[in-house]
Amino acid sequence: MSAENRDNTPGTSGNYSVKNTRNQSGSKKHENHNYRRHRSNHESGSGTGSEQELESLRIEYQNLFDRSNKLDNKVYITVTFLGFMFVFITSLFGSIPELHFTGVTIHDVLAVLYLIACIAVAVTYVFNLIYFMELLAPEQIVRLDPDKIASAGLDQLSIRNAEIKLVELYRKIINEDLGKLHFRCDRFVAGLRYVIITLVLSFVSYGLQILLRTL
Repeated sequence: MSAENRDNTPGTSGNYSVKNTRNQSGSKKHENHNYRRHRSNHESGSGTGSEQELESLRIEYQNLFDRSNKLDNKVYITVTFLGFMFVFITSLFGSIPELHFTGVTIHDVLAVLYLIACIAVAVTYVFNLIYFMELLAPEQIVRLDPDKIASAGLDQLSIRNAEIKLVELYRKIINEDLGKLHFRCDRFVAGLRYVIITLVLSFVSYGLQILLRTL
């Protein structure tokens, strides 16, 4: 077979080279198209780190309100518990009108301790009520309202610059709200310690009441 026939035969190396060249050309065009599309997305801010940070800040912003509502619910539960404590505390004061000094040292000492414990219980209980009622006061939470967004001039910025500006706004608001939320949480934990102190004093008064009745 001659060289001319071999070149014109289907499936020979000549046709394969032409097909291979076409495939390479198509592959390069596809890669160039993907590169231009990736570059366009990158310039518009899509898929960048600022977009991911903005999304995470949005989630944290919503979580702030959820945690604040949960803290309010815990305060309501504590106030309800103080309501049940009131019944127990009032029963402790029932022996005060019957209290008298017999001249016996032990009895008189227990009577004085009982009076002091009852006064301490009453003072700490009132303090707890005032303390937790203040925690239930409406908290001024910083919000990203439409006025702040309008004043930032986001409509005049590019998509990427607008995302960066929103990230800055969210950071500032979240940091302020986190500070307030941490302060309220610390106050709530401290208030629970005061409730425990009131409980301990109540049981001390109850024990002294029982001892006075047996003497």
